Amino acid sequence: MRESALREVLLVKAIEEADRTGALLPFGDRERAAREALRSVGLSAEEVARGRLTPSFELALSVRASRLSQPLLERYPVLRDVLLRSRRPAWLGLVLLAAAFATGGGLSALDGSRRINILAPPVFGLVLWNLLVYLGLAIAAVRRLHAGTRGAAPFTRSVARGVGRRLGPLLARIAEVDTLLGAVVRRFAADWSEVAAPLLGQHLRRWLHLGAAAVAAGLIAGLYLRGLVLRYEAGWESTFLEPPQVKALVDLLFGRVASWAAIPLPQTIEQVAKLRWDGVGGGGAAAPWIHLIALFLTIIAVLPRLGLAGIAWLAGRRLQRAGHLPPPVAAYARLALGAGQELSIAVSVTPYAFEPPPGTVENLAGFLSRSYWRGAHPELRAAIVYGGESSIPAAFDADAHRVAGRVLLMNLSATPETENHGAAIVAARACTRQARPEQRLLVVVDESAYVSRFAPAASPAGRLEERRRLWRTFVAGYGVEVAFTHDTDALSQPGA
Repeated sequence: MRESALREVLLVKAIEEADRTGALLPFGDRERAAREALRSVGLSAEEVARGRLTPSFELALSVRASRLSQPLLERYPVLRDVLLRSRRPAWLGLVLLAAAFATGGGLSALDGSRRINILAPPVFGLVLWNLLVYLGLAIAAVRRLHAGTRGAAPFTRSVARGVGRRLGPLLARIAEVDTLLGAVVRRFAADWSEVAAPLLGQHLRRWLHLGAAAVAAGLIAGLYLRGLVLRYEAGWESTFLEPPQVKALVDLLFGRVASWAAIPLPQTIEQVAKLRWDGVGGGGAAAPWIHLIALFLTIIAVLPRLGLAGIAWLAGRRLQRAGHLPPPVAAYARLALGAGQELSIAVSVTPYAFEPPPGTVENLAGFLSRSYWRGAHPELRAAIVYGGESSIPAAFDADAHRVAGRVLLMNLSATPETENHGAAIVAARACTRQARPEQRLLVVVDESAYVSRFAPAASPAGRLEERRRLWRTFVAGYGVEVAFTHDTDALSQPGA
């Protein structure tokens, strides 16, 4: 999905997930936009129900987000600022290239003289830097292949943190004025940092490689430009190196390039010695050496960097191609478009280590409609016994094709244990993330058995909140949303 469209989709997604009452975005507007989007691209109810990530599916999601976001941006101008801050500054890449080219030009005049040192410290430093970068990229690629992953996780995390820092000050100001809008922007910033980081990382790689190529090009251009208006001579001088060592070094660095370009190198040690500046004389014609340095830098620095920039550009295009939705967006897409067809969206409810009392699952229906979408309804599954966490993948796989989300139902009376409750959450989380499209997982902690321990006249509020805090901290440690239910049909918001 294109970056601009993805940004709008994530903004609407953040509003719909934070605005459970329809205060910012009425439910009727959401459903009407979904119906109009489906009609505009000719997407049928059957295709939406299957949830296949076709280009039409992606286009409908983009059209729906566009129709919903425009009125919102007019009503809440601060959201337009959020979108603007989440974009890459268009001028930044050009400034980087200009600065890199100017740096290369400065390197060509580093010594301020009319001499070309064939040992060329600036040239060799630039070459060494590029070779070290290539070595680092090769090592990183081998590590990714060995780990079985395709992304560069540390680099991507750095990009995500950069996005968060850019949006952070604006988020803080909005949260001070409007709690709901603050929650929307916070959710958008988290989603954008996660979803867009791979794409933004490829953009950054492309510009960094282009900048490195520009440094080398600037050095080459500087040498030729100064050679047009100044008379250069080429030679060498060294405190530690003697003609035999210099000849070996020149042959090693320039020998292959000189043979390709048919530029003769000094053939004997005596010829190399004549090029030495000894305070009295030395040196020789500079033009051949400028050509050699230019070809050497082009082969070692300019062309490989342009190739790497092209690879990063292709990777970015692949991430934006039609039908390629990031997993968090894919999980949301079917719910958003399903509203336009009034689809019945199944959400499986799997109890863990207890049998829920009668009516518990039915009491979840209203909450699921708000958490997932209208039309979402709970379907009770067989309970997973205590210690039976290993059976969760098989149980989830059995109906993976027909559910849009999952609830792992746990008991507030139990004390959460890492080796059991934690293992169950990890297994459920892995299954939902591996589903295509990715499914949303919610841990709901049933409170009815715990509340029933208290006498009717007693107030369990303090003890209840203490238990909630224990479970909230435990589940949040696994990066999963948590909600709490009560037999009076009161249900808190996720993470509340």
